[in-house]
Amino acid sequence: MSAAKDTEFYKALRCEQGDCKTSSLELIGEEPLLIHFDEKPYSVVMRTPGEEIFHAAGLCLGEGIVDTVDDFKTIGYDKDLDPNIIDIWLTQERYKKISHILERKTYVSQTSCGICGKKMMEDLNSVLTPAQNGFEMDIDQVFDCVGSLSKKQHYYPRTRGSHAALLFDAQLNMISFAEDVGRHNALDKSIGKAFMDRKLDTAKVLVLSSRISY
Repeated sequence: MSAAKDTEFYKALRCEQGDCKTSSLELIGEEPLLIHFDEKPYSVVMRTPGEEIFHAAGLCLGEGIVDTVDDFKTIGYDKDLDPNIIDIWLTQERYKKISHILERKTYVSQTSCGICGKKMMEDLNSVLTPAQNGFEMDIDQVFDCVGSLSKKQHYYPRTRGSHAALLFDAQLNMISFAEDVGRHNALDKSIGKAFMDRKLDTAKVLVLSSRISY
């Protein structure tokens, strides 16, 4: 792996019209991230290394484990500074509200649509509030936002194997950006950044790479 452990180089044989040449091929990295609550394993996530704290925070918000940043007592790398383990402690008040979630035996998230690792259909249920009418964008602004996503991507031009998520506020100022081998990981990281910076409530627009079904 490179110093940042986010990409890895391999020797590749490229052939075109019978002409074959050896070259170096850079591939995006993928490693397991273990999330602990009170040093007890909860979730294993396959992701591109980097921004683990934001990733864990975004996942916790999406899973309903936390509602606000203040629900975290502490969140960070484990005592041995292992980049593949995040330790989380919640406030006692929060533990009482979400104990049924943490009692789930196993939760493994794959780098796919974000729901493929779910064991029970109940896990697909979400408590969502419909967006209110009133926010509008010109079509040119839509394409500008999509263009901003492409310009921000660091891994994709090099590896052709990453997804990205970009959040904007009502004035279309960027709030947060993240890139990962998995689209839902990129989204969790981007949401986690805005969440930890206490800016998520200002988000109005999300630009996400790949299929719209997610």
